[in-house]
Amino acid sequence: MKRKNLNSIVTSTTILKRLPNQKPVNRFIEPALIAKQSTQVDLGQLRLFQPTEEKELVNIVMIEAAAYRTLAKNKKIKIFFLTISEINKALSSAEGSAKLNEMTPVMSLEKLKKKLPIVYHDFLNVFDREKTTQLPPHRSYDHKIELEGENQSSRSRLYLMSSHKLQKVKEYLEENLKKKFITFSKALFASSILFAEKKDDSLCFCVDYRKLNALIKRDRYSILLIDEVLARIQGSKYLIRLDIIAAFNKLRMSSESEDLTTFVTFFDVYKYRVMLFELINEPAFFQHYINDVLFECLHKFCQAYLNDILIYSKILKKHRIHVKEVLGKLREVGLQIDIDKCEFKIQKISFLELLIFINDLRMNS
Repeated sequence: MKRKNLNSIVTSTTILKRLPNQKPVNRFIEPALIAKQSTQVDLGQLRLFQPTEEKELVNIVMIEAAAYRTLAKNKKIKIFFLTISEINKALSSAEGSAKLNEMTPVMSLEKLKKKLPIVYHDFLNVFDREKTTQLPPHRSYDHKIELEGENQSSRSRLYLMSSHKLQKVKEYLEENLKKKFITFSKALFASSILFAEKKDDSLCFCVDYRKLNALIKRDRYSILLIDEVLARIQGSKYLIRLDIIAAFNKLRMSSESEDLTTFVTFFDVYKYRVMLFELINEPAFFQHYINDVLFECLHKFCQAYLNDILIYSKILKKHRIHVKEVLGKLREVGLQIDIDKCEFKIQKISFLELLIFINDLRMNS
């Protein structure tokens, strides 16, 4: 810990002390239950040495003994004690802290018709979010994992988690078992799980495939170049960006590769039946797939970068024809579009971290 960062840590640090006649808190359990990742506790819910009048939120982190001695000398620092049960109680009652990334509710047909221009109402089923929960069929595009050599990975160890995160793991498993995106696995090897914190403080369930990725043969399929996009849209007056919902989950894992996606939890061991983002070749593989789907449209009036599709035209009448052609191809392969992220007939759009205007280009900062 660098000394210059000490003051910035002071205001968001809680120091644990043992209660009288209480067993010491296990030093291996503490880091899991007292995590720095977006864990906020209301001080009003905890027993303090000195009562506080204001409702404060603090981040709970583990600190070294030397840092504690330094902080304890500061009279502005409040030192208090709490038990593991109190932490769990505070976490379970805290509102809005570390919510699992949830699916957007399905939009009613009436609302969908209001948001979608009437000229595209023949393609309402392309914007049906409910279809994204259906398990796609096996096709020639099933993703197969090819290893450089023999699989030497082993079963990863479990990381201790708070009851709050364990509940989120259970919710994720229940949701994806219901959709049949995952199933139980008997593989001898398995990857561990973790949570990534998003910008909105929600938690994103992830599988740590670093060991597996090190063994996978790389897919060298090229991704779209931004210079090519800019050259193609020059002179266009109408733009639209389409966002594919749960794009990677619309492709199946090949049957012989499913075991390689196995991950271990406190509840059981599971494997994926659909493609997921964490594996190293998935972006290149999906780019290959979407390029094949939109082959007849690419570089004429359409560009695709993974789940983002940009349609550009110079004339409004042709623009509508172009949009319908792209929507038709997406419907043929069962891909759904997020209506909330679509903007029609606009002259400014965000694509590949750029703000694209009909007569200008700027960074999307």
